[in-house]
Amino acid sequence: MKLQGVPEPKNPMLNHVVLERVFELAEFNFESFANYRLVCKQWYETSLPTWRKKTWLSVTARSYDDGIPVADYLQHLKSQDHRLVNVPFRKYIICMWHNAFHDFEGKLEPEKLEFWKTVGQHITHLCIDFCSFHTTTNLRKILFEFTPNLQSLILSKNSYLDYGYNGQLQNLEEEQEEVSLNVNSHLTELKILETYGDFPISWTDIIRSFPSIKSLQVIELDPTKGTRSLITLLKTVELLRIDNPHCLANLVELRLLELEGNRRNTFTLELATLLKRLQFPLKVLTLDVGAENDIFNVRQALQLVLEGYAETLEELTFAKKVRSFQSHDFPYGINFPKLIKFSSTGGFVQNLKFLKHMPNLELLHLEQNAGQIYLRHFGDYWSSLVLLNNLKEFKITAASCTEKQIIFLGKMMPNLTNITIGLRNKFSFKTLCRIWKDVKYLNIYTLNESEDAYWNSEKAYIQSNMKNLKNLKSLKIGESIIYGEGILS
Repeated sequence: MKLQGVPEPKNPMLNHVVLERVFELAEFNFESFANYRLVCKQWYETSLPTWRKKTWLSVTARSYDDGIPVADYLQHLKSQDHRLVNVPFRKYIICMWHNAFHDFEGKLEPEKLEFWKTVGQHITHLCIDFCSFHTTTNLRKILFEFTPNLQSLILSKNSYLDYGYNGQLQNLEEEQEEVSLNVNSHLTELKILETYGDFPISWTDIIRSFPSIKSLQVIELDPTKGTRSLITLLKTVELLRIDNPHCLANLVELRLLELEGNRRNTFTLELATLLKRLQFPLKVLTLDVGAENDIFNVRQALQLVLEGYAETLEELTFAKKVRSFQSHDFPYGINFPKLIKFSSTGGFVQNLKFLKHMPNLELLHLEQNAGQIYLRHFGDYWSSLVLLNNLKEFKITAASCTEKQIIFLGKMMPNLTNITIGLRNKFSFKTLCRIWKDVKYLNIYTLNESEDAYWNSEKAYIQSNMKNLKNLKSLKIGESIIYGEGILS
């Protein structure tokens, strides 16, 4: 019975304060937030700040590329209901622009310049992808003038040429302008991926302008010069530290990949010596471990770097194609007390003895043949040698494991909850279910269509052995999810 004068209780999910907090705490997912905005006008308006803060917006120079053309976007900004000032987009992908301000013939395009002047101050995350810069000034203006609040910068697959469209140096009026190098203390993440042509900005300018960089990723910076550009970067830091000892003192994440270009000698002693001498406070390190014809020198270089950073590293990755050298004595007697994630590709490690030097691992990913790491050596001696109680996630890809190998791994890693593994047959699956009863996410990868067909024919057997997995949330075999959300029949 309703009491007179007592208001109806309101739905908390229509309370503006509650909704703001919900959208603030919710993990951002593009499809979920798209659905939130369809619930009602209030949900749309309250979720809009999160949507525009998290969503990447692709802006192109031409109408037939994916994304919104720059001219159309500028027109949209001028509409009364856009709300750019109150709720601006923060993350932009600039893709397939022939140049930052000009067309193919070198003529100034006012729309492009207007875009940077209008939007640049709002940008916190910027990815410039598949663009070409025929003048250094254009790129310098974007980075040092138009985006003062930039936090993350990705320069991906861009072409940098200091020559005009007819092979001559540009002689444009704005090319004569001075570009002031303003200090941006907001930028903490810098990625430079697959550069074509000499990188047009000096490392001195970058380091001085972005002193707060915490994460640096370099992939194939200069394909024609191998690691020389990277060595130049490190030497620049060393020189700048003479006047400023705290130069790049916040760098905790360093990823160096595919640096060899036309050279085979990738990870050199000179590079390793500089890295060790600079003593960045690295927590995350990803390295290209070198080519197979430089085994001795690369081993020395790798050992030198690991000795310098073993005490601080929390995540270590060796990334290389299959034709890399193989290390039988890694990690050279070095202990990693804080390491919680280790990944290796290309058959780099040759046994599991190294795990005793990483007692606190929580994630282990080995991309190689199971036999290459001597899983066939099964016995009490091996299982007592290494016990990883903290390990929750394990991935071994590129080959299938036998029942004995599953038992061996179970003794080393008894508490796994997330497993990616190839299995030899259905009996290996039964053994896995018996050993890791607390597994939550199980991914059985397959290498070809015949393996997919085999597992598809054994669905009844699989389901009968899944009964012991009380905490299982997802089971994926090949490309099919046979248990969990998004189930595929």
